Amino acid sequence: LYSGGGSLESHNVLYVGDSLFADLVDAKREFGWTTAAVTPEVGYEIDIQSEASFVLAQRSIDLLLNALRILQEELGTAAYSSEDVAVLDALERLVSKWRDRQTFLLGNPFGSIFRARYQPSLFAHSLRRYCDLYMSSVSALRNYSPQHRFYPADARLLGHETKGMEPECWALEDVMSTEDQ
Repeated sequence: LYSGGGSLESHNVLYVGDSLFADLVDAKREFGWTTAAVTPEVGYEIDIQSEASFVLAQRSIDLLLNALRILQEELGTAAYSSEDVAVLDALERLVSKWRDRQTFLLGNPFGSIFRARYQPSLFAHSLRRYCDLYMSSVSALRNYSPQHRFYPADARLLGHETKGMEPECWALEDVMSTEDQ
């Protein structure tokens, strides 16, 4: 709790707020504080995502996307036949149906506030950019000592910055150069 006097610019402050744009952005931008967002939707979505029907949908999507990747790898760089295109289209339609199912399971027409279909939503990007921590309730902090120091991971790295880690994407030049070796 700030009671006045001294500088507000300190990296030893954990600022907890429930409004991303009303208070957390300023705390991060202006003072460089470690910020924590209280976002009740997190708890709701975690509960839904642990249900068997949601897990089935996610595993089905993962399986289908993997099949699409393998299929295209097998098809190579030549032009695809009409049968190949039909198979790809059918698999993509199945992925879309399973994503629709996930949206339905979340209980509202927009789905997750953290996703716009399968991409991170603007809210998720902003949460990642301005908040070091987020939780469904401030009571989640009871699991930590009052002297606990949070060292947030740098989730802002791009694929080419993660040398030695498992990248989510690769630079085409890197992939092509390893094939020549």
